[in-house]
Amino acid sequence: MPTILSLDIGNTSVDACVFDGGKLEYLGKFPHEELESLIKGYDHILVSSVKPSLNYKLSKAHIFKPEEVPVKVSFDGKEKVGIDRLLNIYGALEFYSDWAVVVSCGTALVLDVLVDGVFEGGFITLGIGARLRALYERAELIPKLDLEKVEVFLGKDTKGAILGGLRKEVLYYVNGVISELEEFYERHFKVVITGGDGWFLEELGEYDPLLIHRAMLRLKRLL
Repeated sequence: MPTILSLDIGNTSVDACVFDGGKLEYLGKFPHEELESLIKGYDHILVSSVKPSLNYKLSKAHIFKPEEVPVKVSFDGKEKVGIDRLLNIYGALEFYSDWAVVVSCGTALVLDVLVDGVFEGGFITLGIGARLRALYERAELIPKLDLEKVEVFLGKDTKGAILGGLRKEVLYYVNGVISELEEFYERHFKVVITGGDGWFLEELGEYDPLLIHRAMLRLKRLL
């Protein structure tokens, strides 16, 4: 079996993995500018990309298209859905459950819903890290803080107020959507958390940071 490089090209960076001998290894997160050097030496490359402007650098790669992902949808316009969303939904369906909520935490915070194996739709909001950066960039007296889990009932200092508030905001939103779904459909949903900031919500469900890479490999029947 050849060594395979899998790339998740997002809006702000590239996540890379190597699949060799049945083992998937995470290489790390890289800036877009390093894409050409990253792919050197690999003849087999699988790509999920939401940056079409970079596709010209990937002439040897297989760049997945929406029509390749065998997921049924309940709405028109599957071809316009981001390939990352479709691959994550496919991964949830293949590895976890046909009743699932996929929470992807990247540049955007995305919640997508599988109902009896059919992709019903979802929500796209500003990502967790991006919310924190936006506050710092727009408020002169707000300090620059690294994203971390801060559990407080009420913030007593600036850090607690900001990070504690962010934590509650995101948790209440995600839990609220899941509660609405479970009440409406009268059944439990498997929650799958993925994406670069997925650790921030990992206790809400199954944390699978490499879900999209595993989905690409499964599509090629390599995993």
